[in-house]
Amino acid sequence: MSSYEKYRESIDYSYQHVYRMYIHSKSIIEKYKSMESVDDITAEVYRDSIIKKYELLEDLLWKILSKIFKAKGLMIHNPRDCYKQAFKEGWIDNIEVWNNILQSRNSTAHIYNEADYEKIKQSIINEYMDEIEKLLFKLNESVIPDVRNSK
Repeated sequence: MSSYEKYRESIDYSYQHVYRMYIHSKSIIEKYKSMESVDDITAEVYRDSIIKKYELLEDLLWKILSKIFKAKGLMIHNPRDCYKQAFKEGWIDNIEVWNNILQSRNSTAHIYNEADYEKIKQSIINEYMDEIEKLLFKLNESVIPDVRNSK
């Protein structure tokens, strides 16, 4: 019996939800990047949408990691520790980027400066989405098959 037996359905469902959110976020970013002439309001709507989807995606990511670690017998209930453990597991290559991902996520609710908000959006587009994709790939490669095979 797999160590994921008790949690398999929840982990599998959560992974599917995270992956759909990732694809949706990526779609919004691609649409934004492909627009040729954008007025200020449209640019702001897309920026806000990108950041909001990112906030949701990051929240879902650390929560699925927490579920996976719980299935392994580790009780980790905060994003920073989840990312540290994912780094130890080899699912995250660069912990500094993930510290930035978390810091940006925590900052989005408290930014009142347009330049800072724009900087976070650019980090999401240029760096964070790639790191999230790598993590999802590694989870799908190493964890999700265990969950699916234990059914």
